[in-house]
Amino acid sequence: MNREEALKVLRREDSTINKIGHIIAALGWDQDTAMPPSGAEERGEQIALLSSLIHEKSISASLQEAIASLDGEALEGADAALYRVWKKEVTNALKLPADLVMKMSLASNDAHYKWIEAREKDDFSIYEESLANMVSLEKEKAALIGGNDNYYDTLLDMYEEGMSQEIIDPLFDDLEESIHSLMDKLGKVDVDDSFLYAGYEQDKLHSFCLGVIDKMGFDKNRGIVGITPHPYTTSLGVDDIRISTRYEDDGLFDPIGSITHETGHALYDMHAALNPETRGTSLASGCSMGLHESQSRFWENLMGRSYPFWEHFYPELKKNIACLDGVSLDAFMKAINKPSSSAIRVNADELTYNLHIILRYRIEKELFSGKISVKDLPERWNDLSRSVVRYEVKNNREGVLQDVHWSMGSFGYFPTYALGNIYSAQFLEKMYLDLGGKDKVDEALRSGNLSLITAWQDENIWKKGCLYKPSDLVFSITGSKIDAKPFKEYLSKKFTELYLA
Repeated sequence: MNREEALKVLRREDSTINKIGHIIAALGWDQDTAMPPSGAEERGEQIALLSSLIHEKSISASLQEAIASLDGEALEGADAALYRVWKKEVTNALKLPADLVMKMSLASNDAHYKWIEAREKDDFSIYEESLANMVSLEKEKAALIGGNDNYYDTLLDMYEEGMSQEIIDPLFDDLEESIHSLMDKLGKVDVDDSFLYAGYEQDKLHSFCLGVIDKMGFDKNRGIVGITPHPYTTSLGVDDIRISTRYEDDGLFDPIGSITHETGHALYDMHAALNPETRGTSLASGCSMGLHESQSRFWENLMGRSYPFWEHFYPELKKNIACLDGVSLDAFMKAINKPSSSAIRVNADELTYNLHIILRYRIEKELFSGKISVKDLPERWNDLSRSVVRYEVKNNREGVLQDVHWSMGSFGYFPTYALGNIYSAQFLEKMYLDLGGKDKVDEALRSGNLSLITAWQDENIWKKGCLYKPSDLVFSITGSKIDAKPFKEYLSKKFTELYLA
C-alpha cells in the first residue's frame, strides 16, 4: 500500500469509526433523557454491540496495513495527527480481545444501574460486586495495554497522554499544601449565603442560563440543552453537540455553574468541528480530558465567578430571581465564592474543589496498586475526606457513592479535573499578555463582549482539536510545561482580596 492509498484508508476508517461513536452517543443521550426504565437492558446490549464493532474496525487488516505503510513517513497537519492517534489506538486495540471489550461494556451497564440503586438506598453493598468486577476488568485491560502491573499509569495516559503518577504526585502534594495553607489563613469565612438557598423558579433561572450561554457563543443551530441528573456534554455529530444541566440542587448558583461548565466543553467541540482540517474526524474534539476540563473550568470559575462577569450579568439575574431583592453585587460575589469544606465534589467551591480530586486520585492509586480493595472504599473515602477535604462524611451517598464515573470504568479520569484547573490558570495568564492585560479582559466581561475571550480560545486552543499532544499544545501556548504556580497565585489573590481585604 503506497502513501496516498494508506492515507485514504486511514481517513475513511477514521470517519466511519467516528460516526459509530456518534451513534453510541445518540443512544446514550436518549438513555439519559427519554428512554423508559425497562429499555435499559437491551440498550446496554445495543451499545455493547456498537462498541465491539468499533473495536473490530480498530484492528481491521486494512487499518493495520495503512498504519504500517505510514511508519516513517514525514506527515504534516491532520494526517500526522491521525497517524499518531491511530497508531496508538490500533496498538492498544490489538492487545484487547473482543470478548473483553464486550464484557467491559456489559459490566459498565450493570454497574451503572447498581450504582443508581445503591445511591438511592445509601447501600454500598448493592454496588460492591459490580464495582469489583469493573476494577478487575480495568486491571486486565491496563495489564494488556501497558505490558506490566503499573496499571494506574496506563490508565492515566489513556485520558491525559503522557501523564503519570511521577508528574502528578508532586503537583497534587504541592497543591494540597497550598490550599490547606490558604484555608488556614482565611479561617472560617463568615458570609451570609442563605439567600442562595431560598428557592428559585426553575423556568426563570433556566431562561437566564440560556441567555448567558448565548453570549458565550453556544450555537443553537448546532447544539441543544437538556436536563439530566448528571450534567455532561456529548457530540452526536459534527453539527450536533449537546449539553445537559440540572436543577436538583438547592443552591441558586449550582445550575449556573453547571451550564457554564458544560458550555465550555461544548464550545471546544463546536469550534474543533468547524476547522476544515479536523471536521468529520476523530480530531474534532479536545486533545485530552485535562485540556477539555481547562475550558469548562475556565468558564465556570475563572470567568463565571469573577466580579466583571457578574457586573454584566447580575442585573438580569436579579430581575428573574426574587430572592436576590436587596442583595448587593458585593454580597452576591462573596456568597458564590464562599469557601467551605463540603461533601459533594460537583457543588464544591473553587478553593476546596481540587481537594476532592486529590482524594479520588489517592484512592484510585491505592485501589490499583492493591493497597486497598473495593470493600475498603467507604472507610478509606471517609478517612481521606477527613484529612484532605477536611469534611466529616455522614453517609455513603455523600461519600463513596456520589460519583458515577467508576461505574463507567473511568479510572484515571478524575485527575484531569484538577489538571484542567491548573492549565486554565496558565492559559489565563497568557491571555492577559496577548490581549493587553487583565484590565482589557475584565472590560470585555463587564461589557458582555465575551467574543474577545472566545476568539482567543478558538485561535489558540479550540480550532486545533487533537492536532497536537496535550503537553505540546500547552507548551506552544504558554512556553512552559504544566505548572501549578499560576493557579496557586490566582487562588491566593482572589480569596485574599474577597475575604481579607
